[in-house]
Amino acid sequence: MYVIGTAGHVDHGKSALIEALTGIHPDRLQEERERGLTIELGFAWMTLP
Repeated sequence: MYVIGTAGHVDHGKSALIEALTGIHPDRLQEERERGLTIELGFAWMTLP
């Protein structure tokens, strides 16, 4: 099992990268989606070849 993390400044595309790689949007709360920023830590699973 691998654990991959992201780090970066606001609006640098961390959540967009996770969504592009996994198809899962890590922003799960309604307020996060409305405001366009992550409030709670998100995660997504991805199977590596």
